[in-house]
Amino acid sequence: MRRAVIVGAGMGGLATAARLAKAGYEVLVFEARDQIGGRLGELRRDGYRFDTGPTLLMMLEPLERLFKDLHRRLEDYLDLVLVDPSYRVYFGDGTVFDSSPNIAHMVREIAHKISPTEVPGYLRLMADLSAMYHAVIPAFVRKQYYSLADLFTPYQISLLVRHRLLAKLWRRIPRYVRDPRLQMLFSFQTMYLGLSPKDALWVYGVLTYMESGEGVWYPRGGMHRIPQAIAQIAQEEGARIYLNHRVSAVLVEGERAVGIRLATGEVVRADVVVINVDAPTAYRELLPPTPYARRAFRNSCSALMFYIGYTEPLPHQLHHNVYFSRDFEQNLHELFAQNRVPSDPSFYTCLSNRTDPTDAPAGCENLYVLVPVPNLTGEDARVAAPCVLETVIERVGLKRERMQFVETLTPHDWQALGLWQGAAFGIAHTFFQSTAFRPSVQTPFRNCYLVGASTQPGNGIPMTLISAELVAERVLGKEGRKA
Repeated sequence: MRRAVIVGAGMGGLATAARLAKAGYEVLVFEARDQIGGRLGELRRDGYRFDTGPTLLMMLEPLERLFKDLHRRLEDYLDLVLVDPSYRVYFGDGTVFDSSPNIAHMVREIAHKISPTEVPGYLRLMADLSAMYHAVIPAFVRKQYYSLADLFTPYQISLLVRHRLLAKLWRRIPRYVRDPRLQMLFSFQTMYLGLSPKDALWVYGVLTYMESGEGVWYPRGGMHRIPQAIAQIAQEEGARIYLNHRVSAVLVEGERAVGIRLATGEVVRADVVVINVDAPTAYRELLPPTPYARRAFRNSCSALMFYIGYTEPLPHQLHHNVYFSRDFEQNLHELFAQNRVPSDPSFYTCLSNRTDPTDAPAGCENLYVLVPVPNLTGEDARVAAPCVLETVIERVGLKRERMQFVETLTPHDWQALGLWQGAAFGIAHTFFQSTAFRPSVQTPFRNCYLVGASTQPGNGIPMTLISAELVAERVLGKEGRKA
């Protein structure tokens, strides 16, 4: 039996482990922390439960494909709920708007709260984004890139031209909707990638379609249930997962990976090594020196997190809520151009107890707050955290005496989790860090692969699951076996 060692038990590592174990490999997964899931962790305190990272699931197809490939029924492991409205938006001018994947609902909201004249543009936008989404995913995302030539086939070039994929998102959205509030609503999703809407390419409008076209989903029990379910399947297939086992190096002999060394000094030999670690960290700290270790990756922004146990109902809040800055463009300029903590930040809140009442004690709220801030190359978010929290308290309408506790996570904490420069969203999705230009799942060393958000195809749960598909295809393709 051939042996595969997986470094890290994040989503990508676990999905790869399950696929390789299903294919007959002996799979060993080594995780440095005491919890699986990577950024999809959870926090429990005083009867409250919080997801610590991602709080919503879009684009279900990669998850459904994983379970199908593993000959499992997704519904036997996860109870997925469509969250509708997807989220409530609080604009800086006081407008409150409920976004939904239901087109009839959106038409009513736009007509009543913005303007009836904006409805046709919204419908055209959704139609164009849908067409682009269904063209882009198979042609550019679920694709093995062996060289740059794989990016510029005649068919792909035709898609670039037809859908204007390389145009600027911020400039094209006004062609559909003129109201600044709707322009914000249909472009801010790139901030899920730590990327400014003003810098994003039009192709990233597919994020808006994923959200507004296909909807936002949530697994009962929390987002942490997803890695738990995948880990369960991997173990059912024979994989072994070791927590509190930090890997200090990948061992390479003659340009070929032959195993790993644990922090204890123990050596584990392997035929295949898969690294589920942020790509810059992997190249700088785990692998022998290569040009990639010196590459000046451009990282995403980071996130300042507050997990608040609140002892009074917040009836105006939905499961997901977005608060836009009173001056959104200034917010973007301060964050992405000046590398500063915004003076009036936009932020996101989540109350998962709206869907899972047991996530907070009766009559209380588990308030999760995410504020985009610079990574460690910019202003120190630890210093600004008290002022940012005051902004959140004022905008959400919180009472200090009802805040039972506040747990804070800063860019320094993200760095401690292995994310280079504390970039909570991994390396940025610039043109030269996307598709074939993004770090390949194949490292320069034979039998050594990368999986996760900072490799191909990109950031986010669906992309990470596709990354695991690509790795398994490469590993098993040599033997003509199926992942």
